[in-house]
Amino acid sequence: MSVLRSLPRSTLYQNEDRSIALVDIPTSISEAQGTAEYPSTDLLHSSHPLEEPYQSIEPRSQKAKDRVQARFPPNQSSEPRFPQNLLVRGLAEVRAQYPFGFCLERKVITSEPACRKRKRSTSGLPQPAKDSSKEPETGGYGKEEETVTQHPFQPREPSILPHSATSSRYEVAQIADIANRVVSNPFPQPAQLNILDLAREYKVPPFSTFMLSKVGKREAQLFSRAAHKFFPEPSMSAAPAQFDFVLLDPPWDNKSARRSRHYSSGRRADEDLMEVLQDILGGHIAPGGLIACWITNKHAVRETALRAFKTWNVGLVEEWAWLKTTVHGDPIGAIDGIVRRPYETLLIGRAADVTNQNFEVPVADEPVRYRLIIGVPDLHSRKPSLKALIEPMMEDNSNYRALEIFARNLTAGWWSWGDEVLKYNEKSHWTKIET
Repeated sequence: MSVLRSLPRSTLYQNEDRSIALVDIPTSISEAQGTAEYPSTDLLHSSHPLEEPYQSIEPRSQKAKDRVQARFPPNQSSEPRFPQNLLVRGLAEVRAQYPFGFCLERKVITSEPACRKRKRSTSGLPQPAKDSSKEPETGGYGKEEETVTQHPFQPREPSILPHSATSSRYEVAQIADIANRVVSNPFPQPAQLNILDLAREYKVPPFSTFMLSKVGKREAQLFSRAAHKFFPEPSMSAAPAQFDFVLLDPPWDNKSARRSRHYSSGRRADEDLMEVLQDILGGHIAPGGLIACWITNKHAVRETALRAFKTWNVGLVEEWAWLKTTVHGDPIGAIDGIVRRPYETLLIGRAADVTNQNFEVPVADEPVRYRLIIGVPDLHSRKPSLKALIEPMMEDNSNYRALEIFARNLTAGWWSWGDEVLKYNEKSHWTKIET
């Protein structure tokens, strides 16, 4: 049974213990652009909501299923998966308690940006503008996209977006002026960032900070120095340069991504992303802080993420699943599928609190709490914003430090780092709603 409490507009349903929630994905991202003082009500452009499940590619006969299972290494034949009973029970509960469409009305894009027809870019930003009268409409994107790596790596001092009583607009001549540096809007109002050679305008949410760069060893050192500069003093819950919540969405290598060519590796040939983060991230996680990592349903990916948790002295405490459904509430695929599963998994760990003598890092055999997010999928790889779902878990949800790595949009009050942090903050991805 749902409880009578104030929920964000993006949370269409949530049960009393917050273990099951129905979330509208584009609205969750839109809400995360604003604050209570300056709420965001603009519409994020989306894809058509699914009306029917995907065509099944699951083996039908037991013999065919056995052949598929035989492809897994012996120690991976029964791969970890989210409890099916919660998936089934949770979906049934939402259907019973929320007898409406499983998503809000969407502002559907008429043509996909050209970037969706290629692999995931390294910056999410287009090339300088050309004569648009000679090219077809592509949702604001040109045929090729500018990359951060086209510019020599030049670490720069952090930049504060200027602000005055009459203007919150900031202009730079080219993308190189903001690449490989930490840029912050420390004001309670959103700011507008114009990149002149791209002829593009970006909205920077209140109190948000970003670093547009690759995730590599050099960039990690730059990020670390900037974090120490912005947070030289401890907060009530974190030491200098530390964050209370860290969210990772690594571009894991998998067949689906290779087929669709939406992802770049975001790395140099001699660098492994998780190794880079293992080396530097541990020092930026607050004692008792939370770290969350999206993973695929591949056994090796899960093990890689858990090894990183162990390196950071983080114990697994919760596991969430995002179950993807149609607008009518049907899973997009078989819940018990062995070829393709209709959900993605989020591992959530808690860091050891060396300041608390009674705190112990959870060990492997301790129970993990499971929660279920249900939502109609949107554009490829776009995930629901977790801000509204995570904040109730913060000791002080009005004053905490959060960092998202491999972000594809900015979030009010958070730090965002990656080579696509501005992608969905570009003006052409939004329809402004006057309030």
